[in-house]
Amino acid sequence: MALADTLSRWRYQYVPDHVVGEILTKRWIDNAIPFLFLVLVVAVFGSAISDFFTLANLSDTARQLGEFSFVVLAMTVVLLAGGIDLSVGSNFALCNFAALALLNIAGWSVLATIPAVILVGSAVGALNGFLVGYLRMRAFLTTLVTLIIVRAIVDMLLLTYAVQISAANFDSPVWDFIGEGSILNVPFSFVIFALFAIFFHVFLTRSRPGWHILAIGGSRRSAHNAGIAVRRTVCMTYALSGALVAIAGVMYAARLSSAGADTGVGLEITVLTAAVLGGISLGGGRGSVAKAVMGGVIVLIVTNSLVRLGFKSGSSSMYLGLLLLVAVAIDVRWLKNRAKVLAKVYVSPAFNALPPAPSTLAGSNSTYAANDRLKDVEIIGLGQVEAPEDVILDRDDNLFCGTRHGDIIRFFPPDYKRFETYAHIGGQPLGMAFDRKGTLLVCVGGMGLYEVPQKGEARKVTDENN
Repeated sequence: MALADTLSRWRYQYVPDHVVGEILTKRWIDNAIPFLFLVLVVAVFGSAISDFFTLANLSDTARQLGEFSFVVLAMTVVLLAGGIDLSVGSNFALCNFAALALLNIAGWSVLATIPAVILVGSAVGALNGFLVGYLRMRAFLTTLVTLIIVRAIVDMLLLTYAVQISAANFDSPVWDFIGEGSILNVPFSFVIFALFAIFFHVFLTRSRPGWHILAIGGSRRSAHNAGIAVRRTVCMTYALSGALVAIAGVMYAARLSSAGADTGVGLEITVLTAAVLGGISLGGGRGSVAKAVMGGVIVLIVTNSLVRLGFKSGSSSMYLGLLLLVAVAIDVRWLKNRAKVLAKVYVSPAFNALPPAPSTLAGSNSTYAANDRLKDVEIIGLGQVEAPEDVILDRDDNLFCGTRHGDIIRFFPPDYKRFETYAHIGGQPLGMAFDRKGTLLVCVGGMGLYEVPQKGEARKVTDENN
């Protein structure tokens, strides 16, 4: 091999032509984008805020993250199944009120209150799941109505019981530990969320119900055709969402011990921004718990940092809205054009040294040499037979061929001018052959294999005949 060919082969073998395409085909690229954005956010606000990396600030951020990420995880589970839950903010406020009311007014214990609050949140989620999953109502409009109704219920309850809740002084070491406790200097709420995040990662990636959720989010019709209980699974995702929101409401109540009309207001937009910014697809079927966590961290850092930098309260909502707009645009455009981008920038080049091309000159003894051996041929059945797929000669030199009308034509030697319709089968006769008995076998497109005896009608070859 010449030196130039050797260098070219090495170049195509070891130097990738399109590095961008190689990277875009990797499965980790979807996680890399929110991770890089998270690093950028931490770097920007870490340099702008002097005590950003202090232990006290990190501990306070982690405690809030534990509560906030539960709601992000709730939204993620619903999004992965192809739905959306706009009632998480109102449900969060209801669960916060329920926890404080059961403890301060009803006098329940902490161990009895927590399961009761989770049932309350799950009930709201199950209601959404029943309406969306079983009654096939629109998820956006249904959860929007639930948001309004639950918020109205919370406001009416606050008008009646807010004074009693604020005047009570519930004292419990367990309740205080849930709100302010730490395990090895790590906030309790963050530890609990980490355990739930690991569980849901395994649940979504290693269990049959998790696979069903992702399958339904990818294509609900295909999931139904595959035998998945679509309605029941969708209802389950909303019930899980409500339970996770309830856990967040309990932790929020334990930390602040207050219920106000503004609790949970706008939370649905914040967690939706976090989920989409982390890479959870609005179309469903694409995303992970890790992406949801990164999105939650990004949004929490941005909102807290903007407040600490002195921005007005409305500006943080505006920036979150802009982030949501950018995230949705990237999600929609990338999902729509990923295949096109890969087709343009990604190839797998290779080098193969070809031998010299054979000669096409007349008299060169090459297989590809030009010749005129067919100039004196005589065409048989020109204008008489339409679309013959195959021809065959019998022992008496009779020539057989099929037509597109389903006929078998026989031409008689020696000049093959005279012909007759040997048999009519139907369909489109393709390949033909004679067996040892002289029976003509015909393969008919879309119909199968037929045998045409010398006398009698053509019949289909069955397993018994074989």
